Amino acid sequence: MRTALCLLACLLAVPARAQDDDDRATAQMESGGDNEDAAPEGIVSRASGRPDHPRSLEEIVKSGYIRVLTRNNDTSFFIYRGHRMGFDYELGKKLAQSLGIRVDMIITNGWQDMLPALLKGEGDVIAAEMTVTPDRKKEVLFAEPWGHTREVIVWKDGSPPIKSAQDLAGKEVHVRKGSTYYATLQTIPGVIIKAVPEDWETDTILQAVSKGEIVYTVADDLLANIHTAYWDNLVAGPPISEERDLAWAVRPGDVKLRKAIDDVFRDLRKKPDFNILKKKYFEAERSLKKERKDKFYASETGTLSPYDPLVRKYAEQHGFDWRLVAAQIYQESRFDPQRKSWVGALGLFQIMPATAKGLGIHDATDPEQSIRGGLKYMQQLSDHYKDVPDAIERYRFALAAYNTGFGHVDDARHLTKAGRKDPAHWREVAPFLLKLSDRKVAKKARFGFCRGTEPVDYVRHIDERYTGYAQLVPLTAKKD
Repeated sequence: MRTALCLLACLLAVPARAQDDDDRATAQMESGGDNEDAAPEGIVSRASGRPDHPRSLEEIVKSGYIRVLTRNNDTSFFIYRGHRMGFDYELGKKLAQSLGIRVDMIITNGWQDMLPALLKGEGDVIAAEMTVTPDRKKEVLFAEPWGHTREVIVWKDGSPPIKSAQDLAGKEVHVRKGSTYYATLQTIPGVIIKAVPEDWETDTILQAVSKGEIVYTVADDLLANIHTAYWDNLVAGPPISEERDLAWAVRPGDVKLRKAIDDVFRDLRKKPDFNILKKKYFEAERSLKKERKDKFYASETGTLSPYDPLVRKYAEQHGFDWRLVAAQIYQESRFDPQRKSWVGALGLFQIMPATAKGLGIHDATDPEQSIRGGLKYMQQLSDHYKDVPDAIERYRFALAAYNTGFGHVDDARHLTKAGRKDPAHWREVAPFLLKLSDRKVAKKARFGFCRGTEPVDYVRHIDERYTGYAQLVPLTAKKD
């Protein structure tokens, strides 16, 4: 699926309302400016577990914000290169925009907390690829379905294949006990159901299957399709359930809010918008697979790309090693100025449209604008790490932040310091960034869960290429 998702990147869930101003400043720096076409950015907070009160639509509009209960995962809500993203997040912004207010994302600690949080009034709506079931219909009021899914078996390539549900007899299948998957498995004779922690997302379980820690699991086919593209050793098998509706949910009797949701979804379906969003998050080929280990070449004249003069020029203005910058550009775009990612990032530096606007880039496919703007952004990120004395180390931290946002990198540096390691050396910090993919660790981190392998691999690939470039090409151009 893409360059990462380098994506998917890394996922955010920050603590609470008291940090609103700080979080807005952080978001603005990372995005390069506000998106004037979208609803105002709201805060992101953890569900507190404290009772609030259910709010009517009138109260929601009067307050100026709607609270969307969601999950911090690869599809509902995550952070990619400092930008808030996700299918449910983008739809939440559309709903807020229709009401003339902002959207606040509320992250629950586990799926089992989602319905109670809604009923207590901690949030106003649930938006998290929730399947409609008879039991859930007794507890909440569902909006009109926006899609459909079936549950499928997933395993690692090389494991005994499953051709039908009956083949699961005698086999261990790991799922959350509170999920619909668990209930489905209970109807299959002979299957050995193993419960995983309730705060594990489906993507976390699928990653464990990919690593061989779990043999079989169950996932919605929408999610299975995404992650079999990310981890190409995963196999999505046959369905074990009937097709089920996917829908947002509100509290029982909250017919006005449900109507507002239905109106927005109906309006989106009249235009290409809704299908574009679905394809973007559930069908697009995200650059998640590991980059090919292409060999690289440098000519005797010290040429790395057609854009070397521009790279040298702007790298020198910022005091960066141009060969390190070239290695980054190769990693981003293979020196293709027309390259476009699944999320719309463009050009040599693969800059997001909102970021490009804030950097003064009018045409991200123009090599000079992309290089000039990309290095301006790298300077901003590098300045965040002024306490790192070594210039190359500082650029490594900026690279990690470029990939995942400096919030996650800062969390990793705090963990590094607490672990009595040196937070000024990337190799000391990288292992702690990897720890942020452990949701127990992520719960205590300010910026929450991060798929740490993405930024760590990103920096490693660029570092390896830079080492080769530095051996073959001089830092300064030869003079005639």
